[in-house]
Amino acid sequence: MINDLKTIHDHAREDNIPIMKDDGMAFLLDYIRNHENIRDILECGTAVGYSSINMANIRWDMQIDTIEVDPEMYKQALLNIESQNLQGRIHCHLCDAAEFETDKRYDLIFIDAAKSQYRRYLEHFLRNALPGTVFVFDNLQFHGIVDDPQLSHNRSTLQMTRKIKSFRDKLLKDERFETTYYPDIGDGIAVAIVK
Repeated sequence: MINDLKTIHDHAREDNIPIMKDDGMAFLLDYIRNHENIRDILECGTAVGYSSINMANIRWDMQIDTIEVDPEMYKQALLNIESQNLQGRIHCHLCDAAEFETDKRYDLIFIDAAKSQYRRYLEHFLRNALPGTVFVFDNLQFHGIVDDPQLSHNRSTLQMTRKIKSFRDKLLKDERFETTYYPDIGDGIAVAIVK
């Protein structure tokens, strides 16, 4: 059984599991640490549970709902979360994020799932937000391809990065949010606070 965060991190990197870049993770954790009102978190894109474990470790009263669509990653996340004795505070849900329904309101909603679905996820989870709820989106650069399409010749990647660019541009102009974009942190992170 995996029992420490470094091992979970290293295994994820070796197996090409999509976890946040290290500086992006540090940014997210610092943001949560510096905003003590953040207690209830929703994460779209559990992968193997690395980010939810990191977030839960910030404060003893953090509660996290995390959603994963891939059954194998979901199973690994459950094992990793259990190895950290966090199964009472991190609740994994196996489904597509757009199908997840809850009446709960969250302080922070972290979206790091299917990149082409970011707009859909944002609209879906607005009902779970209050004024002051923070949405965090990762991968808005997508390895630099969003701003420099010549970095890829893969048609489906280019289609996806066009959707990411469209989402990013609309988010920055969306008057429902106060949005700050950090292109040089992680793989491009946006923090959008509900007005």
